[in-house]
Amino acid sequence: MLWILILLVRSQAFLGLGTDGIRDAIAGNVVWYACFAKMIFTAVTLGGGFKGGEIVPSFFIGATFGCLFGRILEISPSFCAAVGMTALFCSVTNCPLASLLIAVELFGFDGAPYYLLAIAVSYLLSGYYGLYGEQSFLSSKFSDGSVSHKTRSV
Repeated sequence: MLWILILLVRSQAFLGLGTDGIRDAIAGNVVWYACFAKMIFTAVTLGGGFKGGEIVPSFFIGATFGCLFGRILEISPSFCAAVGMTALFCSVTNCPLASLLIAVELFGFDGAPYYLLAIAVSYLLSGYYGLYGEQSFLSSKFSDGSVSHKTRSV
């Protein structure tokens, strides 16, 4: 199945880790369908029983979607790639503090308010779903009180 996908997109850029794609997204130079192609390639790989990665593909998808979003809205594609990567990482891990620290470490403090806003929205919208089924929440995201929630693996 992967060979058919490779023939369709005429590229092997969506195989493997995709660090070149992340670098290109941060530079503002990716094809418009990169995020969708990586999602499909990763889903086919995982669905076939292979280990296709978890974190780096989410970086790739978030960065390339952010770059596309920036181009559509005529905002800096590079900056939007950084925000997109940060937001998607937060939503798949449900770790807002780690997401903020990674964003600041990789992209600097100048964008911190935007990273924080994207992290807050993605953290709330991700609910109790995530990559790690063992993760638990000591308090509810949506109400006051101490409620223990277990993450539902996607």
